[in-house]
Amino acid sequence: MVHENADYSSLTLQKDITKWITQHTKVLEFGPDTLEIETILKDSFNETVYCFVEKNQNGSFNVNDDGRALFKLDPCANDAELIDAAADLVFNAGFSFNAENGVISCESDLEDLVKNIMQLAQIEVNVSYLN
Repeated sequence: MVHENADYSSLTLQKDITKWITQHTKVLEFGPDTLEIETILKDSFNETVYCFVEKNQNGSFNVNDDGRALFKLDPCANDAELIDAAADLVFNAGFSFNAENGVISCESDLEDLVKNIMQLAQIEVNVSYLN
């Protein structure tokens, strides 16, 4: 049997978690169709993970890391093994990877936008541990 206070406590905790995430996530407008999201996640360098959202002409969104995750690991982009490992990780998560510029991305509709932003942030953290 669940005690009534347990339901209240879980609801309160859920609200407090949501409030904390809201207070510690920053969304900055780069332009009329581009947003930068400073997430609550940290990578293996203990640096904040950023995601970018660009609104497309057709109303969909491009969610990407602007190439930051791979650049931190391999600024010269000359470690083929690392690039292959990153590509595998990204593709297995259902995202796209551009080996030429290191950008991790996905196309998103509005309904899945927040989910895709959070998944990209987690992918960026995962990539950072390939070093």
